[in-house]
Amino acid sequence: MIYQIKITPFRIESCESDIVYEVGNLVIIKSKEGVDIGSINSIPSEDIGNIYGKILRKVTLDDLKKLKELKDYEEFCLIELKRAVEEFKYVMKPVFAHCQFDEERLIFYFTAQKRLEFRKLHRYISQKLNKRVVIKQIGSRDYSKLFGGIGPCGRNLCCATFLGELKSISLRMARDQKLYVSPSKISGICGRLLCCLNFEEDFYTDFQNKDDENT
Repeated sequence: MIYQIKITPFRIESCESDIVYEVGNLVIIKSKEGVDIGSINSIPSEDIGNIYGKILRKVTLDDLKKLKELKDYEEFCLIELKRAVEEFKYVMKPVFAHCQFDEERLIFYFTAQKRLEFRKLHRYISQKLNKRVVIKQIGSRDYSKLFGGIGPCGRNLCCATFLGELKSISLRMARDQKLYVSPSKISGICGRLLCCLNFEEDFYTDFQNKDDENT
């Protein structure tokens, strides 16, 4: 069977196993990148082309103890990266750190207004922590999904509550729904177009198609 494994809030990979697991189970996985830990996010009904790795087993009490220690270590590493960012005066915001379960890799995530060149930072933090480091940029929508907030509608953000996938939103969707307003009026706290514009997209598309057939 194929399972979608959530390794970090920003990373979901497909792994295979002959054993049956349930959504929410914490499992140990192995890939060419090493051994890591994640939770069963979903069980796809269709075959998925690229398989990241294999599920080795469910977590044990010893695994959970180590996971807690890694979480503390990740907080320490994130603080070190923030200090380095301030020292080198990078215009970026580190938001999350993930230490691979076998401790072979340390992955940092950050947000920024534009794409950055950070070789100097990467070299420094790798030597400082004596780890193989990966630094990845995430979008403002991913940041909002992680930390949550209140949307213009007065409700908790959709991305932080129930949206599993952040689909691309375009101004065409707004025009199809007769929303001829400034993009800023239909943007969320992330600064991007509201995810809810996608909720009724299929309805408006079908309606427009039927209307075209009748003309």
